[in-house]
Amino acid sequence: MGTDGVSDHVHELAAHHDIDESAVIQRAVETGVETLYRNMLVRKYLADEITREEAVDQLGIEVIEEVESARAAVEEDVEWGLHA
Repeated sequence: MGTDGVSDHVHELAAHHDIDESAVIQRAVETGVETLYRNMLVRKYLADEITREEAVDQLGIEVIEEVESARAAVEEDVEWGLHA
């Protein structure tokens, strides 16, 4: 999507929510930074750069359990693939 598309989306969101375009951009930046930060913490946990306790404190037990479940599923798939 080019800058024209982004600009159109910002304008449409602002009109829909009856807020300034600058508020839309601020929300987008905040949401993006939160997503990037969460992803960084997940990667650090998976790389053993932070403890499980630290990850739970930052992300919550639900997120960590989901990450652990996904990791276990991938490990099972890899193991199956190696022995298929």
